[in-house]
Amino acid sequence: MTSTIVDTAVVRLHPLHIGDVEDGVCEVGRADTGVFVELPVEGVDLIRWIGDALPLGEVRRRFVERYGGEPDLADFLDGIASCGFVREAAGVESSAGEAAAPGQAAGGEPPRRGLALLANLPQRRVAWLLTPPMMVAYLAAWLAVPAMLLWQPTLRPAPADAFLLDRVLANALAVAAIAWTLVLLHEMAHAVAVRALGVTGRLSLSRRLWFMVAQTEMSGVRSVPRRRRYAPYLAGLTWDLLLMAGCLGLQLAGFGGRPIRTVAYTLTLSVVYQFLVFMRTDMYYVLGNWLRLGDLMGDTRRWLANLANRLVGRPPRHDLSGVPDREIRIIRWYAPVYLLGSLAVTAALLALTLPAMIKMVGLALTGLGAPVDGVAFWDGLGFVTLVALQLTTFGWIVVTERRAAA
Repeated sequence: MTSTIVDTAVVRLHPLHIGDVEDGVCEVGRADTGVFVELPVEGVDLIRWIGDALPLGEVRRRFVERYGGEPDLADFLDGIASCGFVREAAGVESSAGEAAAPGQAAGGEPPRRGLALLANLPQRRVAWLLTPPMMVAYLAAWLAVPAMLLWQPTLRPAPADAFLLDRVLANALAVAAIAWTLVLLHEMAHAVAVRALGVTGRLSLSRRLWFMVAQTEMSGVRSVPRRRRYAPYLAGLTWDLLLMAGCLGLQLAGFGGRPIRTVAYTLTLSVVYQFLVFMRTDMYYVLGNWLRLGDLMGDTRRWLANLANRLVGRPPRHDLSGVPDREIRIIRWYAPVYLLGSLAVTAALLALTLPAMIKMVGLALTGLGAPVDGVAFWDGLGFVTLVALQLTTFGWIVVTERRAAA
């Protein structure tokens, strides 16, 4: 939308959260949609004046009086409308010369992907989960797991624990069922912690590099102070460690069979994965919150693209003038971690995972040549079908995300 500004026009906004000033910018956004942007103090003043339902002529006058220059209200309104912040724009004309009707949003609201989790769960029912006594229990789990693994080496998970059953298909299905059950419980922990803060998370499928993952979108927590965001960011990891402490405790008590070891092994992989900060893992968001950053990974990719262009004598592709100098300095340290980590994961996939997968698919295809009434045929068919389903789902996620970004 390209707007034509009329001084008597009044723009009404949805309820917006405006955070504290940090490094000259404030987080502004809607907790109900999870859309947040960083604005300088000048933009925040415009938001406040527009939010007070002042005529745009008065908004312009106040801005000139305070900052000594004319604001580009048309461009600013287009920007906040594209974020879904505008509820009604009476008297603001679009480029086609049509005024936005009362009650009609002047900009499209960004779609939210995924399934809303626990949206009807009252906050008071789960607020106790973030009380100080519970925090002590969570800290105990974080300390207990490494302590038990150091104290009793026989408890340490090993690759052999991934083989729960002897048949290839049966083992793949069993391990996949365990892994995805644990993933969903991990995401539910995030969702419960988010509800304890009064906002709602949304569950969706996504990818991290070459891995298909479930994720809980919880950008609504940006409407609470930074110190309170650690609980929902760390909720999934904390739940994993609580479960892992239980598995290790059962093994110490003599009740640790192969299924318990398989669960502990799967949880170990999940915990390690969450510390890979070169992907959008739980600890990546903890790091971003601690360092008071906006879109660290997105800005890093754009910075690297500009660097690549400069190396070949081309102009930069992205304008990073709006990124604070402090964040640019952090990006220079984070960029090698991002690059080397991504390359290491890709190399490990090509050198370790892919050959093993090719071998298993080969064995499965060999089984397809066996008699139809035999176990080998159905084992092979089932495994090939499972792999095809995973690859198809991953491809669908890639296409969907690229379309959304276009």
